[in-house]
Amino acid sequence: MRVMVFICLFLLTIFSQPAFAYLDPGSGSMLVAGLVGLLASLLFFLKGLFYKSRRAVLGLMGRTAKEDQSRHQLVFYSEGRQYWNTFKPVIDELVGRGEKCAYLTSDEQDPGLLYASEFVSTKHIGTGAKAYAQLTILEADVCAMTTPGLDVLQIKRSKGVSHYAHLLHAPTDVGTYKQYSFDYFDSIFLSGAHQEKSLRKLEELRGTRRKLLPMTGCLYYDEMQRQAKELEAAPVAGSPVTVLIAPTWGLNGLLKKFGARILTPLLEKQWHVIVRPHPQSYISERELIEGLQEKLTHYPNLQWDRDNDGTQSMARAHVMVSDLSGIVFDFAFLFEKPVVTLKFDLNKLGLEAADIPWDLWELTVLDTIGRRIEEQALDALPTIIEQEMSLPNRGQIIRRLRDESVANFGCAAKQVANELLRIRDDVRNTQAGSQHA
Repeated sequence: MRVMVFICLFLLTIFSQPAFAYLDPGSGSMLVAGLVGLLASLLFFLKGLFYKSRRAVLGLMGRTAKEDQSRHQLVFYSEGRQYWNTFKPVIDELVGRGEKCAYLTSDEQDPGLLYASEFVSTKHIGTGAKAYAQLTILEADVCAMTTPGLDVLQIKRSKGVSHYAHLLHAPTDVGTYKQYSFDYFDSIFLSGAHQEKSLRKLEELRGTRRKLLPMTGCLYYDEMQRQAKELEAAPVAGSPVTVLIAPTWGLNGLLKKFGARILTPLLEKQWHVIVRPHPQSYISERELIEGLQEKLTHYPNLQWDRDNDGTQSMARAHVMVSDLSGIVFDFAFLFEKPVVTLKFDLNKLGLEAADIPWDLWELTVLDTIGRRIEEQALDALPTIIEQEMSLPNRGQIIRRLRDESVANFGCAAKQVANELLRIRDDVRNTQAGSQHA
């Protein structure tokens, strides 16, 4: 394989000619992506030709070729370490059953790379074009990922993968994802009926093929619930009240919309305030985050949380303030504490919500897990928080919503493993039938 890569790159080099032209960054990205796609297709073709030739030769010699060792049965692909809590529970479940799988990641610091088991092979496949090229020539019965946009964004379907599964990693509706995030997967693993309703409507509107939609649950709750039980007794330090600010990123994020205005009343109250931006904010909204950090640096009661896992901060907080981030439900469902959310019009530009003809599920239940407030009420935020903390039956109300909306809460891994193995067996049976036909 390395020899083929070298030959292709060498040919591209020796046939290059000077070009007196301006190449803008956008066009450059498109050209690089196209070049990677062409190279990956060539490599896949040559690789397939090699294995077909080998099988033909062995067949003429009266021998049976062993199963291709480069082909996996189950593959998990992760963009980064922040998704390990989603993959770990199902990998643990598969290992417990003695089932083999592979874990590929684009993060050198992914803890999944340290997973030690004879049943699991792990590999760092790089980032960007390098990772996309490897995924394009991947060979597997089933490839499961949390990355959306298959065959729409950078990750293209490999001809060597029989089935692509998307593992939804939040209990929220699918409307806050970018448009066409799920159209070309073969299956989407769900945690609630509201997700199924929206996905079926998108299929109907776009005329796309009906996907498998197994109702399995939210995987990372398995791991987070275990961690939460260990942290429930953790003392809250430094203040009578600890508030966790946990926004999403992008146009609908409260830090983007309101900035320091949402933080200052709480800091002036001398409460301990933990700000946990979405990990993508540090990449896409770097100037915003750094500007807030600099502006508010004189507040000793302000803490910025960049841990991969936010369970520690959630355990310490008495209340959360957020927007449409999925962490809203993590906090409420795991710790049964109230959430105050800001009420504003959802910017649907470029989102799946633009095509879904009803309010997203989370917008209909935010008043159940806490209180939604208008922008004009920001100055009264401390008083509103105190009121929410004093309600005696909030935990009971949250538990009822959780039971209605999240399948297999805290025990989703078993169901996900069952479905993945069933799909794998169906794929292999189909392949066996085709070979005998």
